[in-house]
Amino acid sequence: MENIQVNLHCHTERCKHAEGKVREYCQKAVEQGLKILGISDHSPFPDNRLSVIKMLYSELEEYRQEIEDARAEFPELTILAGLEVDYDDDYPLDFYQREFKERLDLDYLITGVHYVRDASGKAIFPGNNAHASMEIVRKFIDKALFLLKSGIFEFMAHPDMIGASIDRWTPEIADLFSQVIQTSIDYKMPLEINAYGLRKPMYDYPDGRRHLYPWRPFWQLAAKAGIPCVISSDAHKPVDVCGNMPDVFAIAQELGIPCINAAIAERIIQRRKQ
Repeated sequence: MENIQVNLHCHTERCKHAEGKVREYCQKAVEQGLKILGISDHSPFPDNRLSVIKMLYSELEEYRQEIEDARAEFPELTILAGLEVDYDDDYPLDFYQREFKERLDLDYLITGVHYVRDASGKAIFPGNNAHASMEIVRKFIDKALFLLKSGIFEFMAHPDMIGASIDRWTPEIADLFSQVIQTSIDYKMPLEINAYGLRKPMYDYPDGRRHLYPWRPFWQLAAKAGIPCVISSDAHKPVDVCGNMPDVFAIAQELGIPCINAAIAERIIQRRKQ
């Protein structure tokens, strides 16, 4: 199995900021040569907070059944059932393990830091060229470190997303990201090079024009540390089920970062068989 034939990160129309049903992603995956596809829509909260960018909690069983129906329709494709978890302090870690992995019988969970809360409790989304304060940057890093240590996720999506809100690379930023990379190593939880940022607009920063992510200085630092990565399209449209993955594989190859997509998928599959 080649790493480029595996994508473990894609979304559906249920999250309200993506398009397409599970079967449409599976159809495109078959057409584009994928062998393993992981469906990992954004996880909802029981109180439906942030539901403008998530499915409702009441939709989880329907979501799970939609994946089972796709498995029956596309036997030539290995389809893995997952969620991309947004963690919130109001729900302890065992909630995500119990509700998603156990009750829903999901194959895997991934995580990523999409928002942090400021001093007033307001949710701040730092992945949108938002020019975050250092307080928000540190909150992002602290949340990332906590999730990397949690032991319930297969990998961390777009760990460099906060770079979209940082004007320039500095020694302080390098130190904070070094903590993320070292924690990934210590807890054996891979980091993802996410291709979705390459499908978003480029922006002008003091250090030049660039995509929101992947942020090259972060991955240069990761390469020096010798860590492997997961590469995903983070598809939000069926047509993008493999979107920009070859471009990201090229970045990883240039920097000398090994990809472990196939190994992660095989680990999930073997665990499912137990």
